[in-house]
Amino acid sequence: MKNLHPWTRRDFIAKPAAFFAASHLLGGARFLFGQSKGTEAPASAPEPIRRSLGKTGISLPIVSMGVMNADVPGLVRRSYDVGMRHFDTAAEYQQGRNEQMVGAMIKEMGVRDKVTISTKVLRPGFGRRSGQAQTQTFSPAEVNAHFKEVFAGSLQRLQMDHVDILYNHAADTEADISSEGALEAMTALKKEGKARFLGVSSHQPERALKLAMKLGVYDVVLIAFNYTVADDEELRKTIDEAASQGIGIVAMKTQAGGRNRPDSKLGKPLVPASQTALLKWVLNHKSITTAIPGFTTYEQLEQNFSVASNLSYTPEERAFLFDKNAVAEAQFCRQCGQCIPDCPHSVNIPQLMRTHMYAMQYSNLPLATETLAAIGIGKGLENCDKCETCRANCRNSVNIARKIQHLKEISSSGMLRV
Repeated sequence: MKNLHPWTRRDFIAKPAAFFAASHLLGGARFLFGQSKGTEAPASAPEPIRRSLGKTGISLPIVSMGVMNADVPGLVRRSYDVGMRHFDTAAEYQQGRNEQMVGAMIKEMGVRDKVTISTKVLRPGFGRRSGQAQTQTFSPAEVNAHFKEVFAGSLQRLQMDHVDILYNHAADTEADISSEGALEAMTALKKEGKARFLGVSSHQPERALKLAMKLGVYDVVLIAFNYTVADDEELRKTIDEAASQGIGIVAMKTQAGGRNRPDSKLGKPLVPASQTALLKWVLNHKSITTAIPGFTTYEQLEQNFSVASNLSYTPEERAFLFDKNAVAEAQFCRQCGQCIPDCPHSVNIPQLMRTHMYAMQYSNLPLATETLAAIGIGKGLENCDKCETCRANCRNSVNIARKIQHLKEISSSGMLRV
């Protein structure tokens, strides 16, 4: 990543572009509460800041719900009650149960015309669940048919005749972002009125944004964006350029990979000020329309939405942003891939780091299993047993060897299926 600007400590807060991080204790299971404490937001609650989603004509509060890890229906209801209007899910999340929960709650509340619903579809061959070898190639026609079939299932689970945003899911390579079959399917679905707008979700934000501007098909781009890329001036310029061209930009991974920090040297949970500071840092970039932080408790919900009406930093948040000692502890993989040549077996280390994030920080073992399976035979964790010492070196701050050791341990325990 480039570091082209001589940032000062004052610049880190004012612009905003800061290096900061925090520690967290490894959380085993999610703590899920019962029903929402109320059905309506307080009458005196300030109105959330709203921004336009590119040229779509959709206006959204700057904080939305990333539903991926949530499995308490009341969280969807309470999110709507406090003021969230965008709910993001995917066909793969919880093997379809996530879409079912979202659809059932939106139907029960009778608010379909008041919310923006997005879902995502993976291309065929992504992981072993497809029943195909990872090396198999698919024709554009096969990708097209697969995409439409999976999306038909999404609409059925959501109990909807259309979604507002349909994403080409987890498209990190140029081939995936530009997939002829996926684009053909998505374009046809848009013409049929089953998807109002088209998008691409990617952990390679700069690549996805630049290709979206070039292709002219995607209305929305969902990108991983958080404080760990504060030094990447080129990325921020690309975000601003894409926004200026009318592309709606939604941010994910805003808390740098979740609240759990298994690698923390400090060994204590992230304090509330750190979580709100992380989210405010992202949203202080005005080219970002909205963020979709994930949460699994009502406390986390309220904490996330508390920033929606005021992005000014509190003294505690400023103190967190200035804490240089915490920066390395985020251990967030930027998915740059520069570590892969270090490995004599060319293991897909970025994918392993994502697997670690889902397993250890999200406490989402099914998703971790899917992510690990998507690597395919010959590039995965099995090859890590061939080396006594890991030679891969992160160009940023990730302890690759330690995370791989964590994956080996939970894999050998049977918690993570390979």
